[in-house]
Amino acid sequence: MRSLLTALTLLAATPATADDVAEIRTARASYNAAILNRDAATISALFGPGYKGLAGSGGELIDSGPAMTAYFVRAFKNPAFITFERTPEVITIAERRERAMARGTWLGRSLTPDGDEDQLVGEYLAVWVPTPTGWKLRSESFVTLARREVPVSPNP
Repeated sequence: MRSLLTALTLLAATPATADDVAEIRTARASYNAAILNRDAATISALFGPGYKGLAGSGGELIDSGPAMTAYFVRAFKNPAFITFERTPEVITIAERRERAMARGTWLGRSLTPDGDEDQLVGEYLAVWVPTPTGWKLRSESFVTLARREVPVSPNP
């Protein structure tokens, strides 16, 4: 009986993972929008304590949320930079809700000197952690799997 009461208490105290998954998807969409809109403050607010990132092409370690924010501030100053977009395909919440894993694809877009679009594409794995202000990124690892140049159609 005691085990049943403990289990029921834990179930009642744990929010539905569907809500957590939706919150993480919303946070990721906010991150994508912040990159597109060059909004460093919103980007910075998405990182949790101890954030670590691994860059896609060279595997460089980005050792904190402020360092990742600074990376984007530098990218925003580059007129060739367009955006990065991450699309989660799977989000799994840990049994005790102490973390979540998100796996998906990413696309980086910039302009070439000829005015065409240079695209980096790959996959990523992210760890999210719950905080009093919502789910925050603890780590991200990006793997570049392809690079392609996409001709931009001239305006009619």
